[in-house]
Amino acid sequence: MLRRILGTGVPAVLFFAMLLASPAFAQTHASVLVVGGTPAGVAAAVTAARQGSDVTLVGADPVLGGILTDAMMDQWDVNVAPDGAAIQGGLFREVHAALGDAFTPSDAARYFAQLVLSEPRIHVVLQARPIAVQTVAENDSHPVADASGRAVESVTFARADGRTFTLRADAVVDATDDGDVAALAGARYDLGRQDTGVDERMQAVTLMFTLRGVDWSALAAHYDAAAYGPGGAGARRAWGYATLLADYRPLSPDVVVRDLNLGREPTGTVTVNAVDVLGIDALSEADLARARTLSEHETPHLIAFLRARLPGAEHATLGRYASAVYVRETRHFAGVERLTAEDVWGGAIPADTIGLSSYPLDLHPVTATDHLAYAPLRHVYGIPFGTMVPRDLANVILASPAISATHLAAGSARVIPTTIEEGEAAGIAAALDRPSFDRLRMTGERLRMTGDRLRMTGGASRHPELVEGREDLGAIARDPVAVAAIRETLLRDGAILAYRPQDALPAGRNGRVNDVARLSGTGSGKEGTVDRDEGVYGTRRGVADRVGR
Repeated sequence: MLRRILGTGVPAVLFFAMLLASPAFAQTHASVLVVGGTPAGVAAAVTAARQGSDVTLVGADPVLGGILTDAMMDQWDVNVAPDGAAIQGGLFREVHAALGDAFTPSDAARYFAQLVLSEPRIHVVLQARPIAVQTVAENDSHPVADASGRAVESVTFARADGRTFTLRADAVVDATDDGDVAALAGARYDLGRQDTGVDERMQAVTLMFTLRGVDWSALAAHYDAAAYGPGGAGARRAWGYATLLADYRPLSPDVVVRDLNLGREPTGTVTVNAVDVLGIDALSEADLARARTLSEHETPHLIAFLRARLPGAEHATLGRYASAVYVRETRHFAGVERLTAEDVWGGAIPADTIGLSSYPLDLHPVTATDHLAYAPLRHVYGIPFGTMVPRDLANVILASPAISATHLAAGSARVIPTTIEEGEAAGIAAALDRPSFDRLRMTGERLRMTGDRLRMTGGASRHPELVEGREDLGAIARDPVAVAAIRETLLRDGAILAYRPQDALPAGRNGRVNDVARLSGTGSGKEGTVDRDEGVYGTRRGVADRVGR
């Protein structure tokens, strides 16, 4: 464990300070329980603490940061307007200002640790994974077996040394990338592209690696769009090279290399995001191990290809591999609302938007014959609050790639800047107790009575109830006045929630590659219903033995 900590560059004293600040076994109750040491989890914990709540943040790894630290993701998939204007504020702006456009995993781990330690209301527990959830029926104190209309009473965690502990919680933010708590609680979900009706396969996974000996100045100076395809290179980042890689032949039929994303660290080391491994169930430890094996077999072959063809890479050698495989997709939960590709492509900004996104519909292949269904254009759209609330659970909110979205829509909404927005909104919602909720709701009533500032619509609102001290987040998500109050809090903290829809598309182009979105040659653009209240989720429930990677 110590080697892993030191490998991130995080001072050991800082790590141990985090452990000492977290009563992992003495504590039995959390007003707000945030599960997942991801950027979204940190955002939720920090925001809830700033709202005045006592927060317990439980992460599975030795450090905070999720895929930014363990999967070597060292640059943002930023959300900007088509003209490059910023469309994200709030906590993400704070994080981005600290880390910049590109950063090292150790930079990210150090910053997130410092951010959490700056909030005395946050208690941190590291190297603990959720293994069981106890639920109760709404307005009841008795445990129940069925998911409908229930709340999470407690979550049990397993430490790396095998010891377990249980925390009761009033509100739970599930910031795990796979929605582990919601799955353990029995919430309904789809897997991968299940909503298309094709199968349950997931987007390709990637094991990132580093290169030594790259002449970055030569690499950046010689980017040739005619030879390499669309892309570019700067002081810290380079991307594109699809035309160059069209001649690359992988060693395995389960590997695809279609482009490169490169990052330059201050030491001169270059990180590489390139090798897509197909056919991986990312909830399976065995499949993830297979992905690592295939990637480690493929990478030297790719390096040899680049040394022969890419200026600046003539003397490149393999450095190291990421400690975790980068997973893009697993579960998509059934929420109060559902985000669809039509919402993304059409630039929908609904009344309950809690943050703006614009990342293209970037779907990595499921099979080697997949074709791009959408051009890589940006359409500014809103993330609806209702997509974060599993319809089966009263006091759980998601801040994760696992929000309620179709397979296609998740190709855009999965990126970390968007999940940080979700985390900030989740922190506000989860921090609501009866007095603070009533104050926010009164604010929402005033907003509606004084010019409808946030463009909220709808008639009389239902009053969301608290269930045995727990918020009914589903009722809040359906209450336009309550959501207006949450949005007002986000605006007060610098969030950007509005955009001019006419700016979303370049003039005279619809950007669609094909008239029909093609998935594995089926010719079908089916992504399930566009009814955001119902969805087409089956009866799949959370299964405990598939949680905890």
